[in-house]
Amino acid sequence: MYAFCFTIPYGFILALGGVIAFFTRGSQESLFAGVISGAIMMWMGTLSIECYKKGDSYSQHNFISMITSGTITVLMGKRYVDTGKFMPAVVVGILSLTMTLFLLYRILKPLPAKKESTD
Repeated sequence: MYAFCFTIPYGFILALGGVIAFFTRGSQESLFAGVISGAIMMWMGTLSIECYKKGDSYSQHNFISMITSGTITVLMGKRYVDTGKFMPAVVVGILSLTMTLFLLYRILKPLPAKKESTD
């Protein structure tokens, strides 16, 4: 499975979580963090699709996505340690850790770019 199949939905979940946190708790910090990190992930996914369609390498986009999701993993782990609250820190942390490991796997074992058709 190509990484962009997950980076765009993951980015949407992050952005949506930030918006929900803002409307339920009034957390501007969560709004900005969720929307910005979600936008980065969706942007990297979109750029990866464009590179894939051209037959170019998109590993640099996977790397930026991995750094972003890894940072979120660390921040959510710290948040859980500081607050002890399961939601949303553990859920987002596990989702982000899964995404980070998947992206690392895709960086180490990339799938081939789209082959040009010879019609």
